[in-house]
Amino acid sequence: MRLRNLSTSLRPVIILLSFWPFLVADAGPSLVAERITTKIQVDGVLNESSWQGKPSVQNLVQVEPHPGQEPTETTQLWVAYTSHALYVAVRCEDHQPGQIVATEMRRDAELGENDHIAIVLDTYHDHRNAYFFATNPVGALVDGRVTENQAPSLEWDGIWLVRTEIDEQGWTAEFEIPFKTIGFSPAFHEWGFNVSRYLARGRETSRWASPSLDVELNQMTRAGNISGLNELSQGVGLDIKPYGIVGFTRDIDRKDPVEADGNAGADVFYRITSNLISSTTVNTDFAETEVDTRQVNLTRFPLFFPEKRGFFLEDAGIFEFGKAGDGPPGGQEGGDLLPFFSRRIGLVEGNEVPLRVGEKLTGKIGRFDVGLLDVQTGALRRDEKLLVPGKNLAVGRVKANFLSQSYVGALFTNGDPTGQTSNQVGGVDLKLATSNFLKSQKNLSVMFFGTKSTTSGIEGRDASYGGVLAYPNDLVSAQYKWMKIGENYNPALGFVPRPGVRISALEAELSPRPKFWNIRQMSFEFEYSDYYSLTEESTESREMKLTPLQWRFNSGEWLNYEYERITERLYEPWEIADGVLLPVGKYDFSSHGVDFNSSETRPFFASLGFRSGSFFGGTRKEGRIEATWRKNRHLSTALSLEQNWVRLEQGDFNTSLLMYRLDYSFTPFITLASFTQYDTESRNIGLQSRLRWILTPGNEFFLVLNHGWQENQFDRFEAAQTRFRVKLNYTFRF
Repeated sequence: MRLRNLSTSLRPVIILLSFWPFLVADAGPSLVAERITTKIQVDGVLNESSWQGKPSVQNLVQVEPHPGQEPTETTQLWVAYTSHALYVAVRCEDHQPGQIVATEMRRDAELGENDHIAIVLDTYHDHRNAYFFATNPVGALVDGRVTENQAPSLEWDGIWLVRTEIDEQGWTAEFEIPFKTIGFSPAFHEWGFNVSRYLARGRETSRWASPSLDVELNQMTRAGNISGLNELSQGVGLDIKPYGIVGFTRDIDRKDPVEADGNAGADVFYRITSNLISSTTVNTDFAETEVDTRQVNLTRFPLFFPEKRGFFLEDAGIFEFGKAGDGPPGGQEGGDLLPFFSRRIGLVEGNEVPLRVGEKLTGKIGRFDVGLLDVQTGALRRDEKLLVPGKNLAVGRVKANFLSQSYVGALFTNGDPTGQTSNQVGGVDLKLATSNFLKSQKNLSVMFFGTKSTTSGIEGRDASYGGVLAYPNDLVSAQYKWMKIGENYNPALGFVPRPGVRISALEAELSPRPKFWNIRQMSFEFEYSDYYSLTEESTESREMKLTPLQWRFNSGEWLNYEYERITERLYEPWEIADGVLLPVGKYDFSSHGVDFNSSETRPFFASLGFRSGSFFGGTRKEGRIEATWRKNRHLSTALSLEQNWVRLEQGDFNTSLLMYRLDYSFTPFITLASFTQYDTESRNIGLQSRLRWILTPGNEFFLVLNHGWQENQFDRFEAAQTRFRVKLNYTFRF
């Protein structure tokens, strides 16, 4: 690239940096943590002397529905610590304790429409990453990690404790967060901190620091501070977590249909420094992992299924690449390009590949965030036939942080999990972000990236690059994405549903808050995406979506209408369903859709959706219904059905997806979850039942049953596969 072109490419960056003195956020409120020597009995009852003095936080400030006003109910909070743990006590006053909404007790449950309290801790005080802890009045344990000020990822499970109590004044909570559980720098005696409370009865959110509609709890650059944290101990910094597992597998398609299983392994976590942790896994097993939620695919491109395995989810945020916000416009849920996607390790074409040993190094070295991952997989054989050879797979990631929310980083991957090629990927990315754009207290971010793959037998057109400009705020939100993905770009450890395209995508939303008809917020949305085929030199896909009506009501209901216009060009025949072959050509079609959700604060609530319109020269009607009943804090059940009726000139077909959940929580530490799914594509009924018993935080017992029934040629279901596992994890902390 010529110097002149380079200067032109960097001009937006230079302009933004020149404005940076006007982009710095104001400092938030502060509190001083009290060092104590007395023992705290974590039971939810605030009878210790440490909780009898003046609260560290006297009250919060309302965010919505009335920004800046005093909350309907008072919230008091105390912060104290010993050399081994941080303690947070909360008094949530409620003059109508009989109206408290608390229907979830499961670990990492979605507390969105429950009364709940949530706190974030920026232990490195880097204004971008944090630990997230939350609970509701019945003591659900919810935790996660915040990366680059994005929404918390709840897959992280730390070893900590919370207890709650409901009384005539409202409810209380006591948090105990051991310093062995969280990483921090001893050089910093001040952490970022914020707390938020949700009052479900009035759908009211209040917050301590930055109570603004344009700010989320996870935006640590706008958080407050805790000071006075001295002489904190992380112990030796060693956790050893062995596991044992027994069970059996029955598969009618194998020579030996019934096979007994038994295995053992361990995870070892060691803090090399207070900021850098080594995670080693030996003979890894993921028997307790929840099955994937099935999806109906009426596109030509692969579907995205999120990672759910614990080892890969720990500190997963550090490996994210080229991500500007919580979700890109256009493309699929996983985005249009993920140079690294951990599901490629240990899963090949739906088959589980054994993981013999894995090593992960994550943390901070000065201003650098670092992540290294190396995994050795074993060979996968089926009835003495080699399906997948054993491979060594590696990933490296580094980010140099500068200013308050910006970084420049690099990513490298090595290995092909299928063993068919030699594959490497390298890339760099740059993100500039602020939460106080031009002193307006508004959020703005811009991201640029470039990446290239090297695959044996392939040369040329194997790079991708692009950028995202995002302005995510309450009244006006907008995002523009542009990227080019080469025809031969091939990240073997990544996810790219559509190579060989140039993508332009725009999202814009205006969301006023009127004061009539009990409406909380209106939204008017416009989305446009264009996928230009680099091979055919023409537009392959174009989509335009208008949402002129989207209303959220103060009572919790939600109503939405949208119009969608799509252009698809087929360059080769496509079999959209068995025996239904669409010919080459250009197709223009459109649809109208209506959605309605009732309030989740009620014991029974439902979600309904219907879409109808033209589709590839014919018609398509889609209906969706999901009904949930939460009898009480213990029992909840949900049934959902998605149905498509497709009528085409080449043939007609229907698709069905049926899912049923039944969850029973005996306590916040003992839960039984059953999930049943059926779809017409696989013609398979799948059942997973999981009993999870948290003996103590870090020590868990699982019973897991997976069973499948396959529809045969006589339209009858017969048992096809059964897997039963009993697993025990136990953590030794030093």
